[in-house]
Amino acid sequence: MKKLVVASVLGASLFGANAGISEAASSCPFASLNNNQTQQAQAAPAPQQQQQAAPAPAPQQEQAKAPAEAAPKAEAGAELTAQEKQMLDLVNQEREKQGLPALKADPELTKVARVKAKDMIDNNYFDHNSPTYGSPFDMMKKFGVEYNTAGENLAGNSSVDGAHTSLMNSQGHRENILKSEYTSVGIGVVDGGQYGKMFVQMFKG
Repeated sequence: MKKLVVASVLGASLFGANAGISEAASSCPFASLNNNQTQQAQAAPAPQQQQQAAPAPAPQQEQAKAPAEAAPKAEAGAELTAQEKQMLDLVNQEREKQGLPALKADPELTKVARVKAKDMIDNNYFDHNSPTYGSPFDMMKKFGVEYNTAGENLAGNSSVDGAHTSLMNSQGHRENILKSEYTSVGIGVVDGGQYGKMFVQMFKG
């Protein structure tokens, strides 16, 4: 395996009457992005990131619980795979250490996370904003997922442990995993892409 220099960039977080957004990017051997939107959020355009994982401008606010238009169909069956269950267990172990309640696996959100992971592999991109579905929040709405607050973590890695470690070592991603307002998560793990596996964590509260 080639020795790769790992550099991380964490964008500014904006908070106030119009709440904010945080984004992070890391280069190989792992890559992660974090996109976090609260109910009041109207995000500013994202700061420039590394070329390797440069996100599009931050998504705009979506009204929570907006009715979905003819929701696309996700793959049937939201029973967690062994790798998805492993990642859920790791996430909840971290939350337990901080005295936080465990996140419940949400079947619909799990289906959407898998679709997002496969979409990134099929369309050869690594970004919160999908050329197919738009922002994570647009995507949740399109699939009929309702939320008050929501967030997304992305990682590319060859293993669950490696992806989890990279996410926990990044401030923005760690904050998503440990956010007390979140109650449910959908985790999608799909084989493929330049990192070996694509990991998507979609949170909601």
